Order: sequence, then structure tokens, then C-alpha cells
Amino acid sequence: MVVLIIGILAALSVPALKKNALNARSSAVMNDLRVYAGAYQAYAQEHGDWPPGGGAPGTFPTGMEGYLSSTNWSRKTPIGGNYQFATQSPQAGGRYAAVIIIASTTDNPVTSDANQLTDLDVKLDDGNLSTGNFFLGYRNYPVFVLEH
Repeated sequence: MVVLIIGILAALSVPALKKNALNARSSAVMNDLRVYAGAYQAYAQEHGDWPPGGGAPGTFPTGMEGYLSSTNWSRKTPIGGNYQFATQSPQAGGRYAAVIIIASTTDNPVTSDANQLTDLDVKLDDGNLSTGNFFLGYRNYPVFVLEH
């Protein structure tokens, strides 16, 4: 009887634990993106333009070392992949002046979990992964728009 009760309690708690893990990853990415957006905007305000983009995922863009050095920029993101900054980025039929992309690398893919990505979009934007300032762009990589 005790084993049965423990089994039922465990079965009821698993969905809650999964939802908490999903929420924690979304919150961590959301916080990272807000910190990074602030750093890039500070750079743009001080220098009159965005830093050069196009570097490899997880590498500091030229000039951003001092702005991003104490952040998790070069580490794996909570949803897999690495952060990457791009300027004049063609994404989803448009061209964006500045974006932060969460890009897969050979040994570190970005999650394809639609629930995770939608939860993140609900928290950051409009809840639609096809529109807004957070969407799935080229190769279905998540894209966060800093400037259109």
C-alpha cells in the first residue's frame, strides 16, 4: 500500500518538476537576453553604432569584451547552443540591424522543444514564434531583435 501511494505521488509530481525546469530555463535565457541587450545598447550609445557582428557563436564581438566579460556570453545557453551577435541579419524574410541569435554548434545543439521555445516567447514577446521581437529565424534558431 505504501509503495502504491509513493508511486501515485511520484507520478503526480513529475509534470510539476518538468514545468519548473522549463520555467527555470526560460527565466535564465530571458535574464541573459536582457543583460546582453543592455550591454549592446550601452556600446551603441557610447560609440554611435552597434559593434561589428558575424563572429562565431559564443565569442565576444570586437569591442564587447569589457561590456560582456562578467556574463555567461561564452557559455552554453540554458536551452543549448551559444549566443551570437549579428548586424544586418537576414531573418524570416526581413533584415534586422542588430540581433542576438541562439545558434547551435556541432557539439551543442539548441533545443527543438516547442514547449520550451513557446514558453520563452510568451515571457519575452507575443507568444508566437513566427512574429515579434523573438522568433525562430534561419535554421530555426531563436532570434532576439535589438533593432529592426
